Amino acid sequence: MEKSDELYRTVFENTGTATIVSEGDTIISVANRQFQKLSGYSDEELQSKKSWTEFIAKDDLENMLYYHNLRRIDPDSTPRNYEIRFITRQGDVRNISITVDLVHGTQKSVLSFMDITELKKAEGEIRQLNEELEKRVKQRTIELETANKELEAFSYSVSHDLRTPLISIEGFSRMLSDKYGKDLDEKAQMYLSAILKSTKQMNRLINDLLALSRLKRKNFEVADMNMGGIAKDVFEELEKINSGRKFNFLISSVPHGTGDSSMIREVFMNLLSNAIKFTKHRDIAVIEVGGEAGKNENMFFVKDNGEGFDMEHAEKIFDAFQRLHSNAEYEGTGIGLAIVQRIITRHGGRVWAEGKIDEGATFYFALPVKAVHK
Repeated sequence: MEKSDELYRTVFENTGTATIVSEGDTIISVANRQFQKLSGYSDEELQSKKSWTEFIAKDDLENMLYYHNLRRIDPDSTPRNYEIRFITRQGDVRNISITVDLVHGTQKSVLSFMDITELKKAEGEIRQLNEELEKRVKQRTIELETANKELEAFSYSVSHDLRTPLISIEGFSRMLSDKYGKDLDEKAQMYLSAILKSTKQMNRLINDLLALSRLKRKNFEVADMNMGGIAKDVFEELEKINSGRKFNFLISSVPHGTGDSSMIREVFMNLLSNAIKFTKHRDIAVIEVGGEAGKNENMFFVKDNGEGFDMEHAEKIFDAFQRLHSNAEYEGTGIGLAIVQRIITRHGGRVWAEGKIDEGATFYFALPVKAVHK
């Protein structure tokens, strides 16, 4: 029995947690070294203080007494836990987690006091950082939305403002060509032709800018889409425009999609137009549309045997105004693929490309199985 008491005493004294044994609910019977260190009082002084509740901040103690008996009444219930402010002899305030348990068959309680001051401080700092981060994110989001609105308004305004003088330049140039073209020498006719070609390119750029600026404001109408059917209709339309070309158009296992059909039609229009454009040096242009159904998303692709591109530029190929070829080689504005990316992003999807110089390119996009729009 003495050895057992000695063992328990040794464990009690050397545990890393401040611990006391109390008579009833509050009277200190025994306090270990860690509790003496926490409180700032010696064992003898603690005996004279009588109640451990004197260390507890008044409002915290009132809450403890209001909601609970301080210790378990039912031996089968779990120990009581409290978080309180503990006031030391020096007046320091520590955040403490108290566990109150009873000694079976007695009126004694065992209380463990764990100092969580640093933990609470760290939690507070993390909470403050999260709040500051959330504020910054909100502020940056507002700034980004404002910038996007201003950019869209600017693009829309500039595009409209440019169209009027462009119409005048194109109109007068055509009148000049029709009325005086025969009287102009070869060089003058070349200059006039260059003006008309530039106005055509500028008009295409304005239309693409307007299409880009309208995307954010365009209504999003969700429907089940026959993706293969949309691709076929778009290609047939483009084939008529390029009637002098030879095409081998293939459609293979294209899953259905969910989204805005008019926007997805625009995606195929841009991707298939690119495929037709960059296969112009091929005797027979091979263009394939396919896809694969997935659990969370369906994948689609447009593949060609055209010019291809260096994968080093794959990351920037969807950026607005990014062109890998000069306008003399292949006409374009550098906005078509940016429109594709923006449309697919609005659908909650993703877009990417693979290519190899002189071996063709494949443009992929994936749409969620369940419609999502942004």
